[in-house]
Amino acid sequence: MRLFYVIKNDMRYQMRYGFYAIYILLTFSYIMILNQITDPIIKSMAGTLIILSDPAVLGYFFIGGIWLLEKEEQLHSYMSISPLKHFEYVLGKISSLGLVSTCSSVIIMGVTMPWVNLFIAAGIIFLSSCFFTLLGLILATFAKTVNGYLMISVPPALILLTPGVLSIFGINFPFATIIPGTIVFNLIRDTLTNNPAHVFLNIIGLFFWACLLFMVTLRRIAHKIKPSGGKRHAFDY
Repeated sequence: MRLFYVIKNDMRYQMRYGFYAIYILLTFSYIMILNQITDPIIKSMAGTLIILSDPAVLGYFFIGGIWLLEKEEQLHSYMSISPLKHFEYVLGKISSLGLVSTCSSVIIMGVTMPWVNLFIAAGIIFLSSCFFTLLGLILATFAKTVNGYLMISVPPALILLTPGVLSIFGINFPFATIIPGTIVFNLIRDTLTNNPAHVFLNIIGLFFWACLLFMVTLRRIAHKIKPSGGKRHAFDY
């Protein structure tokens, strides 16, 4: 029950700062763009690039700003003496942002690509969003300003996403298939083109990376949010 309230409060916080308004506008913009494409193959590839570069990594874009806003408002100091646990804080972030990502993607695909299995697509987008939100949250803890977050977050994003995008043009890198960004790209592409050949294995691979990042995130949050003096009594695992 406490986790439910954490997610609800996170969504209210994000709504207050206009994150949802931005995404409503972007969602309708993407629908208008994709509706101009009539060829299903071209539309699927364009949809893959749109969803990969935006809804699937929404948390990665926003979590830096959310973390820094919370820090500026000294919310972390209050959380360190609250009964809220580390995993609840992290689950609240990935769940709230994951729901926005999933809703946006499902609306885009449902309106423009009726052949897509929306149930499978929703699960893939949610898991992808969780991974990128976790990565963004880890990087955000090293930043002091929004500009600082942008500086440290852009290179990892390029490293993760570039191999998958380049594969469209027949440019493949060794071991690229195990890179999380490539896994996400392949999952979205295969879902939008109804090609289920490697979807199950890629889901397992992405779930492994997400679990690994979740553990790292818990350690990092434990280090950054704690009462003065380093004693962690009320805000613990």
